[in-house]
Amino acid sequence: MAAISKTPKLHRPHIPHGHVLVNEKWHGSDIVRAIQEQHVKVLYDDSMGMADFYASNDIAIVYLTEADLIGGLDYKAKILKISKTAPKVLVISERTPLSEQYFTGLQKFVVIERSLVLLPMTSNVEAAKIIAQMVKLEYKPQDNPYRIKLKPQPVDKALLNTVQAIPGLGEKKALELLKKFKSIEDLSKAKIEEMSPIIGKSSALHVGNFFHQSFHNSKNVS
Repeated sequence: MAAISKTPKLHRPHIPHGHVLVNEKWHGSDIVRAIQEQHVKVLYDDSMGMADFYASNDIAIVYLTEADLIGGLDYKAKILKISKTAPKVLVISERTPLSEQYFTGLQKFVVIERSLVLLPMTSNVEAAKIIAQMVKLEYKPQDNPYRIKLKPQPVDKALLNTVQAIPGLGEKKALELLKKFKSIEDLSKAKIEEMSPIIGKSSALHVGNFFHQSFHNSKNVS
């Protein structure tokens, strides 16, 4: 594949339908193999700078492994630099018993200080499924009935992709939630009782459980 640009900050990638752009450093890795198993095609690039993946032309993904957190990777500098070049930035991090003690600091920086989306994952397979789903959703046909409903009050596509990727939650319910809760921060603080009338108690419990470990402690960190 031809290099997209030697200076990523001056040129946004153009990613074909159904593909994910992958930093060359992940070539042959378990997460890439897991993405391919989700029937998403992979394009490698060695000029992406610090971004790990691009799920679309506009969405850069920072992927932090258990080893990154334990090893003291300077994720702040990485995220700040990528934020200057990409319209949307999503942070995916492995949250395991070993990396748990470092997670609160990551939450505070990503969610509170930078107002970015942080998705905790238990494994690279789970992360791969989220990335693959984002790629597929990004290129849904324009006659998708739920996208038509968005026209009067558009919802940020990256935000919609993120919420829809929550296990047990589909596009329709994600859209309904985002009519009331306008950000990941708002949704993470929502009570089960507030969400149940909108998406049903079972789905509300799924959402509450998903966000509880990620954001519950961030309310006390400022």
